[in-house]
Amino acid sequence: MNCKLDKFLLQDLLEGVIDPLEQLFVEEHLKSCTECRKELTELKLLFWDLNDKSNYDIALPAELDVLKGTILEKVVGTVSKSPAEVVIDIQRKNVSALGTFLNLVPGVKASNKLVKDGVKAAPSAIGKVSKSLVRGTKFLLAQ
Repeated sequence: MNCKLDKFLLQDLLEGVIDPLEQLFVEEHLKSCTECRKELTELKLLFWDLNDKSNYDIALPAELDVLKGTILEKVVGTVSKSPAEVVIDIQRKNVSALGTFLNLVPGVKASNKLVKDGVKAAPSAIGKVSKSLVRGTKFLLAQ
C-alpha cells in the first residue's frame, strides 16, 4: 500500500505544531492507514531516543579547567584559593555593595522598619482572625 499523506504532517502532529484542521484530518487518516500509524510510531521512538540524554557521552576538554583558572585570575587577580572560594568572595563583595547601595536609597530604611513591625504584629493578627473564624463557625453550626 502506498499512502499519499504528507509525512511532514505526522511530524507536525507529534511536535504539536499542526494546524487544528489538519490535525483532525491526520487523526482520521491514522484510524484507517496502518502505514502512517507505523511511521508515526517510528517517529515517536526516534524522538524518545533523541531526548534520552544517557545516549550521549560527552567528554569535556582538559583545556576547560585551564581556561576557567585564567578567567578567574584576570577577574580576581592571583588566586591562592580554590575557584569556589573565589566565587564566594566575589558574591560577598556584591552583597556588601548592594547593602551599602540600599542604605543610600531614600525611604528604604523606613520601609524596612514598616516590614519588621508588620512581621512582629503578624502572629497576633493571625490569632485574632483565627478566633473570629472559630466563633463564626460555631455560630453557623448552631443555626
